[in-house]
Amino acid sequence: MTHEATLDGAGITADRLRSFVRAPVPLPRHGDTHARWERLISVARTDLPLAKLVEPHLDALAILAELDRPTDGQDDLWAVWAAEPPFAVLDARPVDGGWVLDGRKAFCSGASLVTRALVTARTAGGPRLFAIDLSSGGITVDESAPSWASPGMMRADTHTLAFTDVRADPVGHVDDYTRRPGFWWGAIGIAACWLGGALGVADTLEHAADRLDAHGRAHLGAVRARLLTLTLALEAAAHRVDADEEQDLLELERLAQTLRATAADTVDDVISWVGRALGPGPLAFDAAHAARVADLQVFVRQHHAERDLERLGSFGGPVV
Repeated sequence: MTHEATLDGAGITADRLRSFVRAPVPLPRHGDTHARWERLISVARTDLPLAKLVEPHLDALAILAELDRPTDGQDDLWAVWAAEPPFAVLDARPVDGGWVLDGRKAFCSGASLVTRALVTARTAGGPRLFAIDLSSGGITVDESAPSWASPGMMRADTHTLAFTDVRADPVGHVDDYTRRPGFWWGAIGIAACWLGGALGVADTLEHAADRLDAHGRAHLGAVRARLLTLTLALEAAAHRVDADEEQDLLELERLAQTLRATAADTVDDVISWVGRALGPGPLAFDAAHAARVADLQVFVRQHHAERDLERLGSFGGPVV
């Protein structure tokens, strides 16, 4: 991939990212899904933009394993670029016994850091997942697209990319990316990252616990209750994923959508309660806290709010 300007991940280097993904992490539904999500929580608690890159690398390895596609290269750094806004369309076409990609892909995090990526693209038969090698050529930063303006998630190195005759290898078949249990396991992994970010924001309040007045302690109590509830919910969900023999897609979606909605609400409430307990000081003078809040507010907007709640309301019958 090329760019007129030098891109270095805005402080996150490939070596640093590789150091966080080198240690083995359990695949989902292999008996220790909770340890996998705990790893994401831990990274996100300290560095949300880094978690935004660690999570898709781990997700890509899980996708490739689930779709029976072996990985090459122990040092590869993977991304999953599956956002499909209407202003950035990627098309795939067969050529010379292979496939090539043309078009644009938005919200490509880690664009200058990863070596390979899984990308979704349109084909004549329907949407499909492809693996690409970022060193193969034909991929550039789309200079016509708006550059990242928010301080939130700035360090995740996210760009809109332009593809021209990019060689790609199909992974699975049409619709396999979304029509598999792992799609929802990965969706819950994102919720684990949101929990980690909320814990990081709450740490600022915990560090001030001995200076809080009665109102501040009430906010602290509310934060602790909400975070513990979500922590226990994710732990229970991991055990359910590991124990469920059938892996019914609709039930998995209901589980994932419920956890994501709960996590998104938790994030919003924790940010609000911490701000109300401590006032403007941390946002004004604590650079790490201000950055963490900004990062988390951008990250959690991957939840589709009322659209996802409407989907939950469309399921037949109550949850319990």
